[in-house]
Amino acid sequence: MSDGSALGNEARPAPYSGRITLGSDPAGARCVLTNTADGSRVAEVITPAQVTLPRSTAIIEAACTAPGHLATTIALRPVRDFADGIHHPQPIGTGAVQNAVVVRTGSTRRYNDTTVLLPPQSFPSAEARDAWFAQREAALLATATAAIARAQRAPNATIDTAQVLQGYLEADLAALRQQQALASVAAPQPEPEAAAPPRRQR
Repeated sequence: MSDGSALGNEARPAPYSGRITLGSDPAGARCVLTNTADGSRVAEVITPAQVTLPRSTAIIEAACTAPGHLATTIALRPVRDFADGIHHPQPIGTGAVQNAVVVRTGSTRRYNDTTVLLPPQSFPSAEARDAWFAQREAALLATATAAIARAQRAPNATIDTAQVLQGYLEADLAALRQQQALASVAAPQPEPEAAAPPRRQR
């Protein structure tokens, strides 16, 4: 019942295979994935790629580079898995001990397919730069808002609280604004000089 309350009108996801698809825009980015819990390297891939990520509590950093684009690092955070058959015990009554185990081990968490968006190093105008980053910010907000709403509707069905998820969103937005400050704007091209009118012959 709490799962249904948390999901609202959202469909349950497909079963987790232990692998995600990591893509990028532009395609062909080189990404190094690091387990932030112990500092170990998880994988080094060229996107798009399949990456094995077993269920865990660890946040995985994906640091990606592509020619002509700003280096971009994102956090792949394991989230509560709402797929059929994944039982997350309630943190009360007889489920308290089981809940403590799954929270500690991450056995009811999963990672999701992700596309890393790398901003161009230079934009043709300030308007183009601001529009690109505004669109990216809107996408981050939409994803985070859905997750925060699930945590607010049924806190017992989720693992991360709404406050934790809000903190993740603020960190992602701060990183995005840092990138926006680094993005340059191409110098305007000078207007071509008008050709001198031909001389009139007498």
